[in-house]
Amino acid sequence: MHLLLLPLVVGITYEFNRWVGRSSSGLAKALTAPGMWMQNFTTNEPEDSMIECAIRSLELVLPNEKGQDAW
Repeated sequence: MHLLLLPLVVGITYEFNRWVGRSSSGLAKALTAPGMWMQNFTTNEPEDSMIECAIRSLELVLPNEKGQDAW
């Protein structure tokens, strides 16, 4: 039974996420507020060393010249 309901649940969730992403209505904000509060509660701001590491990692994978981005 769970497996039969999976496509329905996935489809509804997908459409909900699309609607919330492009809507600025009060209802959309109210429905997403608990998730955003939880995200703020469970995450920390990165330290400067973490940001430096991320920037350096990105620099290493970006191509030096335009047009050389064939993967």
